[in-house]
Amino acid sequence: MPKIRLYTHEEVEALALNTPEARQAYEEAGEEFALLEQLTEWRENAGLTRAQVAEKMGVSAPAISRLERNIDRATWTTLRRYAAACGISLAITAHPKA
Repeated sequence: MPKIRLYTHEEVEALALNTPEARQAYEEAGEEFALLEQLTEWRENAGLTRAQVAEKMGVSAPAISRLERNIDRATWTTLRRYAAACGISLAITAHPKA
């Protein structure tokens, strides 16, 4: 029977993210995930259901579910409308790269 080697998260990360392109894609995915979490947090803090946000935005509840699962295709206008429906004012702040 072959031996099974266990890898730590750090070892897997080092093996998988061994190129600048892979590292960049990983970091961008983390940013998208953080934004998805932020959307849900805004809605929940406002005490709203997906259906209520959808109604305020004039879209279907499934559209809000899709937005909260996959932010890739969201436009700036959609994000601003979603935020406004949750009582949030959304703005972009730019910072120079470190």
